[in-house]
Amino acid sequence: MELSEYKKRFYTTVSPSRPNSWEVDDIFELLAEQDEATMEALLSHVGAIWPVSHSLCFSYLTQGVKALDLFSDRLLGEWVREILGYYERKGLLGARKFMADVDGAFLGPMRGESGVVFEEISARMVHYIRGISGRSFNYSVSELPSTDTSTIFLPCALDTFPGKQDNIFFYKLIVSLQWGHVQSGIFSDVLSPDGGIKDIFSQYPDKHLSADLFSVLQFVKTFRCLELELPGLARRSKELCVKLIKQIVPNGAEKDQALALQQFLIHFLMIDNNNDATILWANNTGCEKIDAPENMVVLDELPKFYSAISQLPGSYTLGSADLLLGEFDFARAGETIRLRREKNEGNFVAMLAGFLQQQGAFQNEESEGSNVQKKLEENLLLLFKDQEDQKSGSGKDAILIDNEGIELPLEIAALIKEIEDDLGRIPEAYVQAAAGQAGGGINRQEYNNQEEDAIGIPTNVHPYDEWDYRRAGYRTDWCFLSEKSLHPVRSGFVAGTLEKYQPQLNKLRRQFEMLRTSHRFVRRRRDGDDIDLDALIEALGDTRAGLSPSDRLFVQLLRDERDIAAMFLVDMSNSTEGWVGVAIKEALVLIAEALEVVGDRYGIYGFSGMRRSRSEVFHIKHLDEKYGPEVQGRIAAIGPKEYTRMGPPIRHLTRKLQDTESNIRLLVVISDGKPEDYDDYKGQYAIEDTRKALLEARGSGVYSFCITIDKSAHDYLAHMFGRGNYIFVDEVLSLPAKMAEMYRLLTS
Repeated sequence: MELSEYKKRFYTTVSPSRPNSWEVDDIFELLAEQDEATMEALLSHVGAIWPVSHSLCFSYLTQGVKALDLFSDRLLGEWVREILGYYERKGLLGARKFMADVDGAFLGPMRGESGVVFEEISARMVHYIRGISGRSFNYSVSELPSTDTSTIFLPCALDTFPGKQDNIFFYKLIVSLQWGHVQSGIFSDVLSPDGGIKDIFSQYPDKHLSADLFSVLQFVKTFRCLELELPGLARRSKELCVKLIKQIVPNGAEKDQALALQQFLIHFLMIDNNNDATILWANNTGCEKIDAPENMVVLDELPKFYSAISQLPGSYTLGSADLLLGEFDFARAGETIRLRREKNEGNFVAMLAGFLQQQGAFQNEESEGSNVQKKLEENLLLLFKDQEDQKSGSGKDAILIDNEGIELPLEIAALIKEIEDDLGRIPEAYVQAAAGQAGGGINRQEYNNQEEDAIGIPTNVHPYDEWDYRRAGYRTDWCFLSEKSLHPVRSGFVAGTLEKYQPQLNKLRRQFEMLRTSHRFVRRRRDGDDIDLDALIEALGDTRAGLSPSDRLFVQLLRDERDIAAMFLVDMSNSTEGWVGVAIKEALVLIAEALEVVGDRYGIYGFSGMRRSRSEVFHIKHLDEKYGPEVQGRIAAIGPKEYTRMGPPIRHLTRKLQDTESNIRLLVVISDGKPEDYDDYKGQYAIEDTRKALLEARGSGVYSFCITIDKSAHDYLAHMFGRGNYIFVDEVLSLPAKMAEMYRLLTS
């Protein structure tokens, strides 16, 4: 093929954008000497790189010529995926550095050499940290390990040890240490009462030395805690730690400081940890020791440690030991803690106030409203104080209203536990504010943004990867999804729907009643609830006849319990405006009424958004939330919003279903059209990302199904959901009945 034809093909691929002709000419002048196979291979990946970065694409073509001298074109796709990964993590400069070092950065790890990229094991680390901590930390990239108490920052790659498995294990140790630092409470210790950050190193002449020594003491404390909590991990990691500590070397001829730090840390790692006291270092007057280092107050020990080490001659370089010790950015951590506490306070006040109103804590008490509020506030404060004194550590799960114990929703109980874990107690101001808002008729926070006022309080933001089929890889943390709660409205919609579909609803209820938990007796069991008289008579007959009697002489009562968790994900894009949106809401009312009969756990969420930075999921009913006027009001409030980016909400509800322990986990998507957003999330790209999200759900044990009202939907639904995993509703009035019938068939 002529060079001009290749150039024409390039322009077609990058259309409709029009790059500078001189840049294209320079690139193709370089490519002119390449054979046809090389040209075809390089140009085949332009479509994946150009939409991400034009400059990156030109760099790829330039470096690709050199790269194909070192590996075959069969590896080019993998190389491109790693280029895009580096671009997202470290920008254009980082991607260019990766491309320039083909042998060391790309081929070396493929040969089984030491290096490991964190992205390769990030999914494993997500499950690991959740397993040991019960929390979902985020991960991000930094030169040295650190944490701000919600995100753990790690190097993007490690080649510290000769073996790849050792480097993977070292990542696990670093993650564990950063979690341990959070658990130790050190970040809260440096917060001043006014929310500022104490300058804990200003009192020392050498701030750099004091910061390093602080890291050393904090490592000792945290590692000792890991020995108690995760003895296997700590035992296996000691050899790796010693290797790193030995890399602390003197800067000059005087070695005392470097040797002191080495001896200090190695001695700690090698001692018998069953001893109550740990000898840490020696000085002119004898020995300094710390009893039970897991209980050490680092800020109290630091002055003595600094005094002993700073008097020694010489200086040192930490080398790779700085990966073990990490760094402590107290300013960043303090800001994260402050924002988290503000969010938790706001959510606690709004959620508890709304719950109190829902339970009627102030009904029929208008004449004595202030007394009722004061009494309720006193009861709440007393309850929290009593349970705090009992040190139950299990969170509050009930409150007293009119001398009656009312169970708290799981969301509020979990939030209370999170606040207690952070602050050690529920501040009185939080309780007073909740009682005050409930008494004043306010069940949510006020907003400056009037658009937000109609849809409720954003509770949290979640980053999600997005699948790019053009590169056969993920865009890491590409989309940001916020979960909000629809504010219920008062209307006659639900009552009107129930009246409109009364005959169908009666039929549905009868059908769903048949799905309830059933009880049956099974005869001839070895143990059970009663004697099986028929089996006993036969056994007596066999005995008299000289035969061996059966030992199956009992009747057992079996309970065939349904163990189902279902999530309904409802399209709230602007295309649902009009009769389509009304039909979807009517269908939700009927399915909710039917599910209340059978007793299955179910949740309802809507989704919409605009661009990757503002994907939104709207809470209508949580999985364990009771169906009642509040939920009915949220169903009535469902309305059209913006676009249809399906991938993030599917991944979000899949994560929620993964956290349940039900035998059957079902995700039902209700939509009227293709996935599409304002940006480049459209066409094949959007379909492939949605399909990938559904495959991820299936891989985690979540079965997905789609109900669509789009008359042109046949060509892509089978590709996204799989054949047999969707129904097409061409008659909108039949949607409510079809939806309920579909659910019955899926779960019976």
